[in-house]
Amino acid sequence: MMRVTFLGTGAAGGVPLYGCNCPACTQARHVPACVRRPCSALLETDTTRVLLDAGLMDLSERFPPSSLDAIVLTHFRPDHVQGLFHLRWGFGKPMPTWAPPDSNGCADLYRNPGLLAFNQAEKFGSFEIGGLKFTALPPIHSKPTFGYAIEGLNGERFAYLTDTIGLPSSTLDWLRTWGRFSLALDCSFPRGLSRPITTTGIPPVRWSSNCGQCVPG
Repeated sequence: MMRVTFLGTGAAGGVPLYGCNCPACTQARHVPACVRRPCSALLETDTTRVLLDAGLMDLSERFPPSSLDAIVLTHFRPDHVQGLFHLRWGFGKPMPTWAPPDSNGCADLYRNPGLLAFNQAEKFGSFEIGGLKFTALPPIHSKPTFGYAIEGLNGERFAYLTDTIGLPSSTLDWLRTWGRFSLALDCSFPRGLSRPITTTGIPPVRWSSNCGQCVPG
């Protein structure tokens, strides 16, 4: 059976957001369970463990050597890869790391990969990790980005579509033909707020002091 554990569900600034006093951020400062860390998930079967995105800064503590079979990245924004900068300098066998075709990567990860063995995913192309089949699906984003449709050995289907302001028709058409599946789709910002600059590459026309993690009053 395929299991998914969400390790983080926050936007780039996280919750609580620095300087924000909205109800969600105020609560998170007092209730640790309400803190939202960088977006990440752990995908497991009885024989395989795959980390989706690597923005958590304590990866080497969470995942001892040989406890992960691979890392799959949605894109190279810092909040999705910053945990790799420490992990790469460790000892052990290479860590298969799948990512979109972004020639810039992030900082010097490509130049000095250390333990990371980078593989390039292709749009609507598939690859397998321990019997799990991953198909790369493009969302709408200003940087090369993939979500992933993941199928287990027993036919379980799960789509992980984070950091998007929408899906292009080609991705929607692919999903419509895939059959029944579970879905994780980002929804950090309530309807009516301008899109964040990190997603569109264009400064927002209007923005509020609210971090976007709760609907403005």
